[in-house]
Amino acid sequence: MSAVRGMFAAAALAAGLVQIAPGAAVAQPRPTPAEVDTVMVQGAGQITVLTYKAKFVSADPVTRRVVLEDPSGRRWAVIAPPVLGDLTFFRNGETLIIRVAPGVVTALGKARQGKPGEVMNEVALDAGLPGWPEGFGVREVTLTTTFVDVNKAAGTVTFEGPDGGVRTVRAANDKVLADLQQVEPGDLAQITYLEGLAVNAVR
Repeated sequence: MSAVRGMFAAAALAAGLVQIAPGAAVAQPRPTPAEVDTVMVQGAGQITVLTYKAKFVSADPVTRRVVLEDPSGRRWAVIAPPVLGDLTFFRNGETLIIRVAPGVVTALGKARQGKPGEVMNEVALDAGLPGWPEGFGVREVTLTTTFVDVNKAAGTVTFEGPDGGVRTVRAANDKVLADLQQVEPGDLAQITYLEGLAVNAVR
């Protein structure tokens, strides 16, 4: 799978999952990572890499609803974004190794309009970025969100991503760090951040 396909597969399959149950679906937190590692990334410092394992169960090509199964046997459903392409690439029963690496905030500020969770722009960076782990695609996301926490001393901001997963991401440079001093938890903001993502099918 290409870096771009892997990137968006991870975005769709690793976070903001909804458990499948008889009757109405019940929202659940994302599955527990199988592994948590750290890597040094040029220009970003130490980055945490979360590795998830899931079995591909099925996909509806019309609704793009993908069903996964975690190692404990719980089943989950996600909606695959259009950029993922043809879902028949995946085979029923195969195991997916999904890696997520929250990167850095490249811009932020208070939002004058929009609603939390609204994605303003999303760009796949085909070649990734220098220093990112091999096999990762990198996406740049501009999102309207409400800050959960702001750590001005550490230069980090915690917010809910478009998939419902909470991220803590550090400022990429002095300009962003200065802007970070002007915001508070609870502020509606527009934030642009980079995120490394990858998926591999075990065949």
